[in-house]
Amino acid sequence: MQMRTRLLALAITLTACATDPDSVCQDIGYCRTLSDDQVQTCQSQAKELSREAGASGCSGQYAAYFSCASSQYDCRGNVPSFAGCEAARAALDSCLAMGRSHNACGELATRLAACPAGTGGADPSAPPSPCGASEVCAASCYLRSVKDVCRPEPAEITDAARCAGACP
Repeated sequence: MQMRTRLLALAITLTACATDPDSVCQDIGYCRTLSDDQVQTCQSQAKELSREAGASGCSGQYAAYFSCASSQYDCRGNVPSFAGCEAARAALDSCLAMGRSHNACGELATRLAACPAGTGGADPSAPPSPCGASEVCAASCYLRSVKDVCRPEPAEITDAARCAGACP
């Protein structure tokens, strides 16, 4: 019984020390009934996004968004939401877009934004995706392989995936 009490106290302590991004990923996981591995992937991507935000001068926007999202979480059905955090998310997205404006992630995002409505876009119920070295490489592969990003052909997608498989 004493061991059980210690384990419970350790679990409570570890939960209390969770970062805002970790909490947001955990909340999304609960809402969408994600596996532990999927939550861990979200948390890893949030850490990578933190590094990108720091390198792009967006640390303040990153912290503001995740602080807001951590405290404003709500779940309806299996859709997480962070009402009241739209301005913080827009500020982070805008700052990251400026940093990405000279790489393949930015070019792909710009081209996808020009596609007809309903063909993609950011999921407001998930943290922004990072754009590190592997994502830049994969975006480059996609841009080189696909003639029309709004309507890629199956063979083009296969070529892009094959190329991206060699990315770091």
